[in-house]
Amino acid sequence: MTNSVKDKFSSYVGLAMRANAVLYGEDIITERIKLAKVVLIDCEATEKYTDRLVNKTTNHCPVFTGVKLRQAVHRENVNAIAVTNDGLAKAIIQLLR
Repeated sequence: MTNSVKDKFSSYVGLAMRANAVLYGEDIITERIKLAKVVLIDCEATEKYTDRLVNKTTNHCPVFTGVKLRQAVHRENVNAIAVTNDGLAKAIIQLLR
């Protein structure tokens, strides 16, 4: 990712967090998968965690792995989030494709 893409990504994730449109962690994401518009998995998440979450969510919404998520949310213990806002999810998907 280039710096401008990283900045936009961080901005979109920040907006989603401020809009209360983020689900944090595997359990909550899988419980509320119908609300998720896009799932983002951190690049430092273990392969086992990533595979498990991808298998549970791929049929419901787009999933992106390998993003610098922890930097965007400013939390070291976050491995995955789901964005529930349509507009922000579409912007993130366009940015990451």
